[in-house]
Amino acid sequence: MLFLVHGWGLNRKVFAGLEQALAVPCASLDLPGHGRAPYEPGALDPDTLAAELAARHPGAHAWLGWSLGGLVALTLAARHPESVSRLILIGATPRFVRDRDWPHGTEPAVFEAFAKQLAIDHEATLRRFLTLQAGPGARTEVRALMADLAIGGAPRPEALAEGLKVLQESDRRALLPAVHVPALVLHGVGDTIVATEAARAAAALMPNGRFCEIGRGHAPFLNAPAQSAALIRDFLG
Repeated sequence: MLFLVHGWGLNRKVFAGLEQALAVPCASLDLPGHGRAPYEPGALDPDTLAAELAARHPGAHAWLGWSLGGLVALTLAARHPESVSRLILIGATPRFVRDRDWPHGTEPAVFEAFAKQLAIDHEATLRRFLTLQAGPGARTEVRALMADLAIGGAPRPEALAEGLKVLQESDRRALLPAVHVPALVLHGVGDTIVATEAARAAAALMPNGRFCEIGRGHAPFLNAPAQSAALIRDFLG
């Protein structure tokens, strides 16, 4: 079974096209406070969520994590190796914020500005974030993302705030060498949220990691679903 974990502000409906193209047994999950999933404070902590997923889905499965979901899937693979047979990361990085020893991240001021805007108008901030994910000129993808929100359920404001804090504060770099299962890191060309160098570095730090550029933007599975599905099916063997 392949489980799919979405990113900040979206819900499991974002994977509908990819699931159809994959044509393999899979199940997408809503993060706490997103879509139809309940929420309580602290539920989006990657360690807490990874432990919950390991208990909820016993046995070794393949896991796919996109963006924020990538932090969760990476943590699951490192902390609960008995629960993961294959790891797939899309638009993912072990650390979203730039630091002196991690030049591949986003400037802290960008996240701080997002947090301030989120407190003022979470709906407008979310729309802006969706536009950044699709990239300039990708109006069809933005409309698709907005439709996914409408169909699958909009995230709760408190879940958005906590999720953004997770993106700001999480540093999973130390976990990468502990991921011994085969890992595939897919990354869209021109991703404006996660730098290519971050994804490439993450793949290199995992013992069995492999990096591959595909599609464009932060959600390449939206604009290159057939190619993404073919790579994933081949990786799953």
